[in-house]
Amino acid sequence: MIDDGSSDDSAIVIEEYTNSFVYENGTDGIVFRLIRQQNTGQGGARNRGIEEATGDYLVFMDQDDRVKEDYIEKLLGVAEDDGSDIVISGYEHIIVSGEVKEHVELTNNEWCRFMNITPWGKIYRRDFIERENIRFLPVPLGEDIYFNVLSYSRAQKVSYTDYVGYQWVINESSVSNTVHRAVSEESHILTLFDALVRMDGADKWMRDEQFEYFMLKTGIFHILYAAKGTDAKALIGYRDEVFRWLNDKMPGIERNRLITFKGPEGERSSVARAIFIYMKLRRFHLDGAFLRVFRLGKR
Repeated sequence: MIDDGSSDDSAIVIEEYTNSFVYENGTDGIVFRLIRQQNTGQGGARNRGIEEATGDYLVFMDQDDRVKEDYIEKLLGVAEDDGSDIVISGYEHIIVSGEVKEHVELTNNEWCRFMNITPWGKIYRRDFIERENIRFLPVPLGEDIYFNVLSYSRAQKVSYTDYVGYQWVINESSVSNTVHRAVSEESHILTLFDALVRMDGADKWMRDEQFEYFMLKTGIFHILYAAKGTDAKALIGYRDEVFRWLNDKMPGIERNRLITFKGPEGERSSVARAIFIYMKLRRFHLDGAFLRVFRLGKR
């Protein structure tokens, strides 16, 4: 357990819980270790976890989320049966009470790489991650996207399953719902995009139409996501920066053939429609007006 420079009583709570667990249940081969370090952010904490891990596989969870009892068993079974470096699964978007707001089941082996680009909802073979020296990017936004795209680039075999056992809990006070809801140097999406361009094998990805669509989707959704905490002038300027980068690095991206009402096979219909409509507005130079109205609606 990595205490990444917490300023509350997290470390004390962890020590009390683990001591109690061992006392009541016996160790039975289970050993808890608490590692304290100065704050390095989510990516840095996960990197430390990778370095300290000794098991055959790696599984990540966000702190507020939940998994079903058979989650690891199911993903491990696919990994062992297929000899996979990575197994990807879907997820449920739930509220704290447990009510399911969205059920996302993977149905396409190619596009599902980008349907769930987070480190959770997956299992990774540890010797593969270590051999390829794959680590999270030390930035507050997009560290997980970088980790997974790099993993996909170097994996011998990536599998997916239609099983859904991960539950992503909606939490309005989480980092992604606070720090990232404004344009700032800390949360600028181009920091991630620049890192992806410098990544080994980037030339191949930049010619991949699914990756191209994913980059467009990521840029648009971050522009929309940052609208709540950004004034109109800065938001329009940010949009211009993002699209200037995309058109410079990926010429023709705005004509990507996957920009349709249905999107790539396997994409959620709500997401595909949002991208399609935004790009239609952009074609007629109406996306700026839309962003101003959208921003007011999010306040």
